[in-house]
Amino acid sequence: MRLVGMELVPGEDADAVAASASEITPGVRITRQPAVVLVEAPERLEIDPSRVAAHLGREWSIDDLQIIMASYFGFIGRWDAEAVVLEWLPTQERA
Repeated sequence: MRLVGMELVPGEDADAVAASASEITPGVRITRQPAVVLVEAPERLEIDPSRVAAHLGREWSIDDLQIIMASYFGFIGRWDAEAVVLEWLPTQERA
């Protein structure tokens, strides 16, 4: 199983990203540490800004993710106003 995910700066936005990712992506694992919120999933992780905004009760865009994302692992399969998708693409083999 190959995991993809992101490390987020802890706070309200990170909690909303983690909660919304859990709604969309099966198998999401969230690890909260003092300096980071780790959101990871097997093979694919999707972030939907409208769901994050609903959790926060205010506007939130993918641009806001760039402020709180310290790092990520996997490949960016999609990054636009509608969603961010981190994934392992079928043509990518493990080294």
